[in-house]
Amino acid sequence: MNGVDKIISKIESDTKAEMQHIKADAAQEAKKILDEARRQGEQEHIKIIERGKKDIDTSVNRIKSGARIDAMRTVIGAKDQVISRCFAEAREALSKLANTKKYENILRDSIDDGAKLIGNDVILLCNKKDKRAIKKVISGMPKKGLKISVGKEDIDTIGGVVVKSKSGDVIVNNTFEAILERQSNELRHEISRILYGEK
Repeated sequence: MNGVDKIISKIESDTKAEMQHIKADAAQEAKKILDEARRQGEQEHIKIIERGKKDIDTSVNRIKSGARIDAMRTVIGAKDQVISRCFAEAREALSKLANTKKYENILRDSIDDGAKLIGNDVILLCNKKDKRAIKKVISGMPKKGLKISVGKEDIDTIGGVVVKSKSGDVIVNNTFEAILERQSNELRHEISRILYGEK
């Protein structure tokens, strides 16, 4: 082997050694990069799973909340139906009072209450079937400067009376419907308390 061959052989040997060293460094660097990518991938995977769990928890809580609200609405709706039925039955019972002696006392009290608020000269309005009872009640009331007349027009009501001033400026509506309406909130609370134990 001559000197040139020796140099070429040395260069080849050094080049092979350098290439093996570069390959080893590259393999080691690739392993580091791969390990880091794997570690970051696992962290990202954990974050995605945690985010997914939070999203699921949020969705479940939203669904539960919606279900509670829907259930509450259903219960409230059912209670309102029962209370409305109670009011309808009360109206029915009140409409049947017209045939009792108690009804004349109710009319007398309604006329008195209206006259106290309006003054001495009042006009009464009632439904057609109550006109006779109203006239009977008026004839039995002490006059005490009170001037009461029955209006010619009939009103649409299940019972009771509307008391108005002669000028028509002041009106006291003591029909059964108006009384139920004025007391509806109080009656609803009382019905709820009795039926459902609510306060």
